[in-house]
Amino acid sequence: MLEEQTLRAALKARNIKVRRTAQPPEMEDAKIALVPDPVDPTSSLTFPTVLLYPLQLESDFIKAFGEMDSIGDHLAFMLPTPWDQTGEYTTAGVECYMETVTGGLVKVGRKVSLLKVLGAGNVEIVDEVVNIFVVPKAKAAAWIDEFKRKKAAEGKTGSD
Repeated sequence: MLEEQTLRAALKARNIKVRRTAQPPEMEDAKIALVPDPVDPTSSLTFPTVLLYPLQLESDFIKAFGEMDSIGDHLAFMLPTPWDQTGEYTTAGVECYMETVTGGLVKVGRKVSLLKVLGAGNVEIVDEVVNIFVVPKAKAAAWIDEFKRKKAAEGKTGSD
């Protein structure tokens, strides 16, 4: 109980928006956490994070992405990927995006801390998972257009 209250207070103090859906994914023991001390709101937050490669229908799961880590820190470990036969996915050759609260996209710099992105107030964590889209720079504009088209179509059908 105290751990949960402390976590909520830490998220609120950092202006991080969190939302739960009716059907959260099964996460086993991966969850937003304060480390090293779960009852100290000044401990560092870690977030389960999924790097999504939408053009390849691939993903990478990071169990504990630290709030002071940058996306570039993790991309350096993840890239190049074994499935990238064309060599498009390099740390310098990709752009990263997160979905905003309003359903748009915000570009995330590779050197910016996760805390800075989440604390800006225009993105939210859904079901305790941070989702980051990773797209090759050369294909980013086309992917963004497609993303917007799909969102607009969803809005017209009344589904969420």
